[in-house]
Amino acid sequence: MSVPKAASVVVIGGGVVGCSIAYHLARRGQRDVVVLERETVGSGTTSKAAGGIRVQFPTETEVRFSLESIRVFERFEEEFGIDPGYRKIGYLFCVSDEDDLRGFEARIALQRALGGDVRVITPKEAQGLVPALFVDDLVAAVWGPGDGMAGPAEVTQGFARRARELGARIVEGVTVTAIDLERGRVRGVQTTDGAIAAPVVVNAAGPHAARVGRLAGVDIAVHPRRRHIFFTEPFPEIPGPVPLTTDRATGFYFRKEMEQLLLSPGDVEDVGDDPNVAVDGRRVEETVEKALRRIPVVEHARIAGGWAGLRPLTPDDHAIIGPAPGVEGFFLAVGFGGHGFQHSPATGRYVAEWLLDGRPSMDLSLFDATRFARGRAVAHDRGPDAE
Repeated sequence: MSVPKAASVVVIGGGVVGCSIAYHLARRGQRDVVVLERETVGSGTTSKAAGGIRVQFPTETEVRFSLESIRVFERFEEEFGIDPGYRKIGYLFCVSDEDDLRGFEARIALQRALGGDVRVITPKEAQGLVPALFVDDLVAAVWGPGDGMAGPAEVTQGFARRARELGARIVEGVTVTAIDLERGRVRGVQTTDGAIAAPVVVNAAGPHAARVGRLAGVDIAVHPRRRHIFFTEPFPEIPGPVPLTTDRATGFYFRKEMEQLLLSPGDVEDVGDDPNVAVDGRRVEETVEKALRRIPVVEHARIAGGWAGLRPLTPDDHAIIGPAPGVEGFFLAVGFGGHGFQHSPATGRYVAEWLLDGRPSMDLSLFDATRFARGRAVAHDRGPDAE
């Protein structure tokens, strides 16, 4: 499909966030929408996501995003005709430090007040959920039985398919090379397949958000960081399903995927402005070492392969959603830090509201695009960040 000569909205990035935005715009009647994806839909960061979905976030805004998105995932097949494999396997955080446990208290109180089911349990209760766990060094665990997982590829394809059915155009294999500006406002984009005139351009380019921002002369504080996930050969010694389980002391996390274990060292590594997401074989040893500490039975497993993906992080670990400062018509939905998949249903809805109604129906000041320039970054609280 070639690019059109004009559109009302151009969305740069055909990952789960970009496709959700296109769907919600089209659903609201703004069907003259074009999504530009330089590879194929969902092939970038979305394809590397672990698929986790949780309410265990430190802010009211993010918890509300999670709760709204969970409601969408629960009825996703009915609405989109695609089974996303949504399952409430739960999230389990193993805590071995008393200070770390105290840090959870305010977050849990907030999550419970907003309707989330999150609780502190004993190490033995955690072992009851995952019998393979070594728990002798734990002081407690934090358990969210309503948390779960779904397939990022299936969700992305669901949004993309329905967006197309409603009239949006999704063009693959096209790179944006320039953003046309006139007197401080967007006039369109230049691509490898021609120019598109448009009054609104949405940057939903994931780890490439900063590069796309520079095309409009906007400095965006999104920095891609590499994270690995490895998988074992079939490993029945830990029967599934098991919760997505994180060792807070080391950042290591695991869950069962079919008959295999998915294992991540929880690494967050700077790979520069032109990220290379090739797997670093040296991370295997680190992953195995961390795994043996928390699930000793894994010594009988064999690593079969793995992949590396990018987490587009901001300085305060919160996303950037809103108009770009200084350029009228340039909108940002970036910097989700690995949470873009699970928050994509809510993100798409609120971005569509903002673009069509002039403001969103929820206070999104947490994600203010100008906060870093004004020195108003949210207090750094990474909290649980397993996916």
